[in-house]
Amino acid sequence: MKNALAYVRWENIAGFSSASPVTFNSRQERLHELDGGDALWLVSRNPSNSQYYFVARLTVARRHHNPAGSPIAESYGLFGVEADVSASRFFGESFPAEGLLRALLFETGRPIKHGASVGHSLQTIRIAAPADAPILDAAYRRAAANGWRFLDRPFGLWTKCAPEFADYFLTNWQAARQPMAFLLYDSAPVLPEGAPVFVHSDKNLAFIGRFAGAQNVSAYRHTVEPEERDSERERVWHQFRENTLKAPTPADFREFWDGQDGVRSLFFFKDLLSSPHPAPFKVYGRALEWGYPNGVGYRYLAFAEAMLLLKAVGVNANSVADFASTL
Repeated sequence: MKNALAYVRWENIAGFSSASPVTFNSRQERLHELDGGDALWLVSRNPSNSQYYFVARLTVARRHHNPAGSPIAESYGLFGVEADVSASRFFGESFPAEGLLRALLFETGRPIKHGASVGHSLQTIRIAAPADAPILDAAYRRAAANGWRFLDRPFGLWTKCAPEFADYFLTNWQAARQPMAFLLYDSAPVLPEGAPVFVHSDKNLAFIGRFAGAQNVSAYRHTVEPEERDSERERVWHQFRENTLKAPTPADFREFWDGQDGVRSLFFFKDLLSSPHPAPFKVYGRALEWGYPNGVGYRYLAFAEAMLLLKAVGVNANSVADFASTL
């Protein structure tokens, strides 16, 4: 099944949803690259708030030509498709589009550039790349699961660590294939099992993994009895560090733990993989429109942000599809 994306003027949307049959017409012959069962995503910009939305996903029933010289051909073009209304969906303002659009590669291999106008970039109908299909499908399912509102709850996690810790995590995963514990000075993150975790180290997005759970660490506060804080430190040491390769010494771990008033939480991750093409922050941060998050233990990632980062580090299409299907 092909996916195509096209821009439509905001004032024309009402005419689509009330028409019978529902058709989309264009002067671009590219529209007829779609056939029965293919999807046409319509994007528009609401002039009242300047936001871009997916306003409809039309499932194509058939193609047609508008008679030359007819009013519809003169106004909209010779090439048309009719939608299967029962398999199509209109979203109104419930499906924000800009972030997701910037995560797509498109058939040409040329994504919408940072800073480029979405509307201008879609003046030409664009065919999604095969690797984009699972992203669009997963976004559609997420919208369906939320009553056709794309509520982009946290989907992934970004965090950072020193190069020696990056090496420690990768070395242990490659040797034992056991989930690793990443210690945090923040509250425990909450994510679906298997969600993507991106780890920045040494100026690059160094490796990725899959979220495998989290837990709070009790007794990290100085208001707690010292014996209890020490006991919790020893629990974490024995359970998650002592028997790993390249583990810190007990003295180093104690210094690390006490130096920042203790560890507040930890999360587990697995399936660690070095980035095929490590992306420097100045590249992927600009794409995400982030400033470097100094002093931040982790950041949640929206679905579109996670998909953009997977593309940025060159993860293969099958892995992108696997991550996109994580709900």
